[in-house]
Amino acid sequence: MKKLVFLLAFLLTATTLSAQGLLGSLLGMDEKPQGPKVKFVSGDPEAKEEILMVKLHGVIMERDEEDSSVMSLRQKKNIVDVIKDNLKLAANRDAVKAVYLEINSPGGEVTASDVIYHYLKVFSEETKKPVFAHITSTGASGAYYAACGCTKIYAMPTSMIGSIGVLLQSMNIEELANKIGIKPVTIKSDKTPMKDLLSPFRQATEEEKAMLLELVEDSYQRFVEIVSENRKLSKEDVIKLANGSIYTANKSLKLGLIDGIGYREDVVAEACKILELKSLAVVKIKDEKSPFSELLGAFSEKSSDIRPVVETFMEQLTIGNTPIMMFK
Repeated sequence: MKKLVFLLAFLLTATTLSAQGLLGSLLGMDEKPQGPKVKFVSGDPEAKEEILMVKLHGVIMERDEEDSSVMSLRQKKNIVDVIKDNLKLAANRDAVKAVYLEINSPGGEVTASDVIYHYLKVFSEETKKPVFAHITSTGASGAYYAACGCTKIYAMPTSMIGSIGVLLQSMNIEELANKIGIKPVTIKSDKTPMKDLLSPFRQATEEEKAMLLELVEDSYQRFVEIVSENRKLSKEDVIKLANGSIYTANKSLKLGLIDGIGYREDVVAEACKILELKSLAVVKIKDEKSPFSELLGAFSEKSSDIRPVVETFMEQLTIGNTPIMMFK
């Protein structure tokens, strides 16, 4: 009860500040935009040359930024935009000689993974600055797809890699709905019989399944081509291992899916060799937040027990039965 009272008081105060035009200042919204700054992470702190650390963590999914109003206690970052912004800094900052992409992801949306792959590929080609992917725990499916856009791919000794394939899933609750008395109402033209494709309230027809399989196969073939082109493997060899299997780091090295095995310092050392530099300072973009933003974030973390449930429910309401192909 005390937490609820505090929350209501907090939101009321924030709303009042917003009406007075003070909230923007507190959140830093009225400040003049400045270029992002970097902070030292590891490596040689005395080195003049830098390697920018960028993280590709979690499920890869492109989404709109949440509304920055006071009702939104947390702002989700669009991973595609985060990668793009980091690469932009790496391209414009003379001290940055390469990018260190730390990957820990099971994959995600087909298009989001492909866009990240494209950004990485274009960055290296246009700036001539190499990108070193480093798979920590997991680099599967869409995450590995994105990694193929990097100059080199490394993994830790215990990394899980691969799962090359495409997945399209839907849930059918037709029998459950009948048991509890739920009857869906669907109105569609006779000219668009597939308009409610993958509806959870009916079985997909064989014609619909064939159409969806064609979509999946097309994305699968592109995945195979991406791996074949960037890993210098024949399509036949890629198809043999592209059956959804997960491989260890040692197995992946033998199959040609990665270039080496080691920890962050090993990857940085390899980067130094390729760049012909004695040492590098590993840096990352400094996340500068106003004190008020920090308070919002702290309060958001304390409310983390119910947030995942609410977010999952809202995503299901928003997405509905829209078919989404995943590299997962």
